[in-house]
Amino acid sequence: MDENVKLEAKGIYKEFDEENPITILRDVSFVAKKQEFVSFVGPSGCGKTTLFNIIAGLLEPTGGNIYIDSEQTTGTVSSQIGYVLQKDLLLPWRTIEENVILGLEVRGMKKSEAKDRATEYFKSYKLDGYQKKYPSELSGGMKQRVALMRTMIMEPEIILMDEAYKALDYPLKIDLESELLSTVKENKKTVIYITHDIEEAVTLSDRVYIMKARPGEIVREMEIDLGVDSTRMNERRASKKFNDYYETIWQSMGTSK
Repeated sequence: MDENVKLEAKGIYKEFDEENPITILRDVSFVAKKQEFVSFVGPSGCGKTTLFNIIAGLLEPTGGNIYIDSEQTTGTVSSQIGYVLQKDLLLPWRTIEENVILGLEVRGMKKSEAKDRATEYFKSYKLDGYQKKYPSELSGGMKQRVALMRTMIMEPEIILMDEAYKALDYPLKIDLESELLSTVKENKKTVIYITHDIEEAVTLSDRVYIMKARPGEIVREMEIDLGVDSTRMNERRASKKFNDYYETIWQSMGTSK
């Protein structure tokens, strides 16, 4: 395997219902290189979330394997992987600080030490002063920022994100996408991102995989190079190459249904 490849899927196949098998994924293979931002786009029902759960080790594939750093991890939960979902899943009875450090406590870190580590994260994520508040006191955007912080504090090398910003209004979504891209580049993370939003995929990604539904298969792989160093979404979308990538993906999705 290429030493630059962080995560690889080979021939992932998934069926549900043993009596009347339904094929959800068929022969899905892809790579995510180290520090690469990889997105999957496709219509509803193409198995993106099922694939996400297989990568995360939460679901066993019917066939095929997942590799991290050339080591097979199929069906196992790797400490190298963190994930952020569309729903923030914050525990309402815990303060924001307690939510952020929950994973560290589960790992056995002393609460005082975990809080010390969290201090810089609260500053970096523009949430300093909110440590003692509860999830009900935060806006949707703040909750998603907390969810990302809760993941990042565990220091995973790979971050899986399943339509994490889908429910947010457009201006806030753009701001959080900019923050996300800046954060993962600064911290040298590999990201696998699931989305229905072509604009989002093109603007954030180094590589995009386009899927079709019933069963879910990859129909095209595209490397993205907008020629822009900025992590600001509005500046990246102003690239002369943006529309060409968008149209190519749109047409590929249209012919893959």
